[in-house]
Amino acid sequence: MSQPAAQRIRKQARLTPAKARLAAEIREQLKAQGGAAHRDVVIGRILQRKGVQGPAAERARRALLSAFELHAHPEPGGEAPHLFDLPFGPDSYRWALDEPVRPITF
Repeated sequence: MSQPAAQRIRKQARLTPAKARLAAEIREQLKAQGGAAHRDVVIGRILQRKGVQGPAAERARRALLSAFELHAHPEPGGEAPHLFDLPFGPDSYRWALDEPVRPITF
């Protein structure tokens, strides 16, 4: 008989200065894309702008995904503000800002 799989205990994500900076970079890139884009495009452009490659790129990618998750699904009463949405549902890879990008008017 096999033993039941141990449930993974997920640590509650905390808002840190690093995650706040990453969220700001994601927000900036989404604004440049008109408010929404595929997550691979957003991450790729951020990494390209920073010149990150190799193993460091994978670590940076995971950090960006974590920052997005923290701000897309913040804990009730938590420190992280709601900044992002998944407009096509929870299994979608399309990232969007929580509010539409307003055109600049002069």
